[in-house]
Amino acid sequence: MTDNAVIIFLVMTILAGVVLMMAAMNNRRRIREMEHRERLAMIERGVVPSPETNPAAFEAAAGFADGGPKDGLEPGYRYRTAGVLLLGIGLGLIFLIGVGAGKDIGWGIGGAWISLGAACLLNYWLIARRGEETRRARWTPPGPRPDPPANIAP
Repeated sequence: MTDNAVIIFLVMTILAGVVLMMAAMNNRRRIREMEHRERLAMIERGVVPSPETNPAAFEAAAGFADGGPKDGLEPGYRYRTAGVLLLGIGLGLIFLIGVGAGKDIGWGIGGAWISLGAACLLNYWLIARRGEETRRARWTPPGPRPDPPANIAP
């Protein structure tokens, strides 16, 4: 193949990808528009749309959502785990390379891993602190739950 043929092939591939993406986006837009029209028609007829269409909004409106961390984990849990793991890898590299070389050469590579672990731990600490401030700011005493809405209007 010549250079021109390769360039033409790449341009055609890129254009085909762009056209395919535009078609997929247009199709998704039409589907969302139909879902929206269906929901509006249900509301106009006095029927409450099922909560399966947007479970998070339904739970928040009904007062079921607690806004807590996902999967029962505290905010930033993965950063803390990654930080401890990277610190361990860094210390292991310092020991392994230092003993293998018989010099203090392991501090360069191991120190880089330790600094990555420290950055992850700092990120965990900042996320956990921000989450605690948010929880304190939005706490309100529990009140009576509202009655659930009726499925059909009178």
